[in-house]
Amino acid sequence: MEGLSFFLDLSIYYALSQFVPTYIAKSTAIVLATILNYQLNKAWTWGQKDRDNKRLAKYVMLYAVSGIMNVISNEIFLVVLPNAELILNLDYPKETLNMPIFAVKIDKFFAVIFATIVGMVVNFIGQKLWVFKEKEIV
Repeated sequence: MEGLSFFLDLSIYYALSQFVPTYIAKSTAIVLATILNYQLNKAWTWGQKDRDNKRLAKYVMLYAVSGIMNVISNEIFLVVLPNAELILNLDYPKETLNMPIFAVKIDKFFAVIFATIVGMVVNFIGQKLWVFKEKEIV
């Protein structure tokens, strides 16, 4: 479940960051990935099938906190990590033409991964101990 949400987060972040500031791109990506993640975690990971507005409210609060931590840590990692780009060129031996066939900002890629790890740790602990905690039978 987390992998699918991460892929959605990463895809939206990369697409939007070409046009808007990274903190806006990351915030938007987190919101959309959170919606997907809630539905998947509720049913598959934690096995909850009932509709519970309290649980949804807790989930939203948890993801608001972890989302803010994710965006802030992403911005910090973008500053800390070296600004580098991986470019694969299509080289023609007898011509001076080098055509890039693939390019990715390495600092942006690793910033997303590290920031996602921060958010995932907070989310897992919060979901296990607070949002989807088994109700105690008294």
